[in-house]
Amino acid sequence: MGIGSKLIDSSIWVAYFTKNKYVEIIEEETLFLSALSLFEIKKKFLKDKIPKNEVEHNIKFIKQKSIILPVTEEIAEKSAEISFEKNVPSADSIIYVTARENNAALITADNDFRGLEGVAVLD
Repeated sequence: MGIGSKLIDSSIWVAYFTKNKYVEIIEEETLFLSALSLFEIKKKFLKDKIPKNEVEHNIKFIKQKSIILPVTEEIAEKSAEISFEKNVPSADSIIYVTARENNAALITADNDFRGLEGVAVLD
């Protein structure tokens, strides 16, 4: 992982499936995803009452396109500091630190990340 690596936030994936947005990002070869984002995406699909077979298909596609990064002890501890210091929501701080720890740019449509180093907030 290094220069040019991108960690894609759940907001990008959800917009890809529900609004056909960010296709050019998703079509890139190597994408990273926090395991926590996988949780957020599936929960959103279930909340929106997307049919089970479609949820399974979408999650399978995400797993095929992504390298899923775990939440390690180090990420958990650094995330607590970032959450406290920068007033970033807990889940978002975990996703942010996962990107930083893996030298990846965080690509998101979530304004909670605006102003953080190494983050591209898309419209």
